[in-house]
Amino acid sequence: MKQQARMPASNVQRLLPEAVAPSAEVLNAYWRKMHRRALVHLGSRPLTLVRAARGRVFFHTGGFTELPDAVHSLRIEKREGGEGTRLWVDSLDGLLGLVDLGVVELHPWQAKVEDIETADLIVFDLDPGEGIELRFVTETALALRDFLQRHGFDSWPKTSGGKGLHLMVPLQQPTSHDDARKASRLIADAFAATDERYIVSSAPARRKDHIFIDYLRNGRGTTAVGAYSPRARPGFPVPCP
Repeated sequence: MKQQARMPASNVQRLLPEAVAPSAEVLNAYWRKMHRRALVHLGSRPLTLVRAARGRVFFHTGGFTELPDAVHSLRIEKREGGEGTRLWVDSLDGLLGLVDLGVVELHPWQAKVEDIETADLIVFDLDPGEGIELRFVTETALALRDFLQRHGFDSWPKTSGGKGLHLMVPLQQPTSHDDARKASRLIADAFAATDERYIVSSAPARRKDHIFIDYLRNGRGTTAVGAYSPRARPGFPVPCP
């Protein structure tokens, strides 16, 4: 996989020691086949990136010394203060350019680059603990969809490329990231009260035999893996609507 000559330690936000990265050839072939569908969900959004470089797979942080022409850079104000950089793409060439940078996974913001301070989606990650079967996860996704409909929200599901399912909720009105996160917490709390097997706590001690209704993917700069993004996992799983 083509990489930058140097990978400063400051670019490694979090290592993923169990990750398995596909080759650049596999990724390029995949994006050429799937880019039109993928860009509907990944295009023109600030991206959190999972990269493979020098035998390591990691969440990337910080900028790059140089970028392919079709990969765009966006300066942002960090929540903790100071400035940061996010990349975004809007074309097949952009996706292929990310491969040249060693990017495997794309985790888009719930906002477009034209207005990064306005959330246009809410995400619920249904994350099953040990002892929970896929059938119950699917039933939970359907129940949450119906719950959202009763409260005036449409939604659509996608796989996560892992054990869980995501429910994506388009927002019809301009909404701040803080308000989107507050709304997601209120919905998660209310829905979790409908079944004792649902929890809104991420504490590991409580996860067994429960589904974590994860609303924490919402908020400015907080992300979940995007639809049609490859995962750095064995078997090349891909989240799909």
